[in-house]
Amino acid sequence: MKKVRFCDLSPLYQKLVIDACNVRENAYAPYSHYKVGAALLSEKGNIYSGCNVETVTYSQTTHAERVAINNMVTHGERKIVALCCVSGEKASPPCAECRQVIWEFCCDNSHTEIIGVNSDKSQIEIYEIGEIYPLPFGPEELIF
Repeated sequence: MKKVRFCDLSPLYQKLVIDACNVRENAYAPYSHYKVGAALLSEKGNIYSGCNVETVTYSQTTHAERVAINNMVTHGERKIVALCCVSGEKASPPCAECRQVIWEFCCDNSHTEIIGVNSDKSQIEIYEIGEIYPLPFGPEELIF
């Protein structure tokens, strides 16, 4: 993990951060009040975003990272190059469930970058998916 400042990010990564911050405002989190926004860069150079959508049962809550990935898949793409998630007061990586879904769509590239950002962009941390998800579960584990 490396800590960086917003001004040190490439223009493309700055756009991911801005898009994730903007979509975070649309999050539906009336129970936890924990709003998250995500934006990803696809292999074709497109940016797809998403926000979390809570339900009272929590188990049916959709995480922002998965909404962004579903948005990418809906548009016919399948590969993540980089993903940014913006949460609350602290920059943090995606949850374990989202890491699995990210792994599915980074196509075995353990160097795919994940950018964790806090809501005011004062904390930015860049991880590689292989760093935060070192033992992924993949198709090879489905051998019977």
